[in-house]
Amino acid sequence: MSIGHDPAVVSLRSRWLDPLVAGLAALLLGAAFSWVPSYWSDEATTLQVARLPLGELLAFVHQRDAVHTVYYLFMHFWVGAFGEAEVATRFPSAVFVGAGAAGVLVLTRMLTTRRTALLAAAVFAVLPRFTLEAAEARPYALSVALAVWVTVLLLVASRRHRRRWWIGYGAVLAGSIATFVPLGLIIVVHGVFLLLAPAQRRRRGARHRLLGWSVSTGAALFVTSPVIGTVLAERSRLLGVADPSTGADVTWWTVLVEPWFVTGLAFAVVSAVLLILLGTRLRDRSRTPGSVVLLGALWVALPAGLLLALGLVLSPVYTSRLVTFSAPGMCLLLAVAVTGFRRRWISIALVALLVAASVPSYVLQRLPTGKGGGSDLSQLSSYIESQARPGDAFLLDATGTVSTRPRQAMYAYPDRFAELDDVAYVRSGLPSGSYSDVTLRLDDEDDAVELADRLSSVDRLWIARLSVDVLSEADLRQLRDQGYEIRQEHRTGRSVVYLFARPPA
Repeated sequence: MSIGHDPAVVSLRSRWLDPLVAGLAALLLGAAFSWVPSYWSDEATTLQVARLPLGELLAFVHQRDAVHTVYYLFMHFWVGAFGEAEVATRFPSAVFVGAGAAGVLVLTRMLTTRRTALLAAAVFAVLPRFTLEAAEARPYALSVALAVWVTVLLLVASRRHRRRWWIGYGAVLAGSIATFVPLGLIIVVHGVFLLLAPAQRRRRGARHRLLGWSVSTGAALFVTSPVIGTVLAERSRLLGVADPSTGADVTWWTVLVEPWFVTGLAFAVVSAVLLILLGTRLRDRSRTPGSVVLLGALWVALPAGLLLALGLVLSPVYTSRLVTFSAPGMCLLLAVAVTGFRRRWISIALVALLVAASVPSYVLQRLPTGKGGGSDLSQLSSYIESQARPGDAFLLDATGTVSTRPRQAMYAYPDRFAELDDVAYVRSGLPSGSYSDVTLRLDDEDDAVELADRLSSVDRLWIARLSVDVLSEADLRQLRDQGYEIRQEHRTGRSVVYLFARPPA
């Protein structure tokens, strides 16, 4: 196997036009209708931190989510310049996905044919994981773009055998790790690839490649060691207090399907068939470009495998979104699988099938409640804003699973509650490293007296609860005892909004 071929065989026009068109197409597809879905809890956390003054932002990430420091700083200035509308906050992710698609085309073209490279970029653009991340105000699309382009630099440096390219690779690798520490796992992918891919007859070249990679990687790890240490220390501390955000249930679905296909079952089934067909052809080297298959397989398997192994040794740390940056490897494998047929019409039909299989998940991702398992924060907050009067009070439930709490609506859309009284608010959780405010609860006996005192001058009260956790008879009795009568009940997706009011004197 060779580590790649000289891209000079591609015309100068195609060399630049192909990635430009691929990146622009992926950007437009990712940005399309990104303004439709409501924010969900993870995006609300991005907005909470991005709104903080710079000093408070740095103090917060020192306590929590240090792994996202660079992204939060970027969003702090981005939101300050372009506002908090969904289309504005999600647009950077669409740009990152576009950059990733362009990089995948360049990367694949360095390892195999232009045709396969174009198909890899097409698969990248419609892969359900990337169509989702392109419309998310979260840092995972950025991690993908960094992983792709640092891998491009690895191939360039390994072929050119010049010191400046290895210095550039080390610098970009260090910046990538500082931006998103789990990206450090790409180092293992690169190292194993360099060990297995170079032709054995060129031992001197192989040794130089490994030496350049070792020095560059060592320097990158040394420079970023303070960042890595901070993130690992924070992770250990949160694990020690059983923080709910430190891990997730590990199942065959979250390991084999979710990182690449999210909930796109049709796409996953078609991809599984293609990968099986690819596996049956691996011995025929004339039909399977070995280097790109090797890189794709390592990229897919090693990051997730290492996180799972770490979870067995220490504590569970694996979540499917942490390995989003390994999804480009799946695009490489699928592109090779599609182009492995001697009859071109079969390849064209398979590409069309993949595109068709991506449509259901794409449509679901762009629905008003297409995020976070059906987040309706926008609908909830819009309804209250449209129906409430200045001076009304609200009590948004802050119990249960963080991602489904109705109070997240206030973090995502604070302007819609600006003229209302947050009657349950006690203090912000951000100074202590928590995304959740400390609030009074309607069903808490210890809070009942203070909450009743706050409600004594409130004539109209808006309450939002999950549809599966509606107000109990005890809650209703407590409100009646304070003179309230139910006036409205409105359902928004997975929530129910009540209006309670006191009769006129």
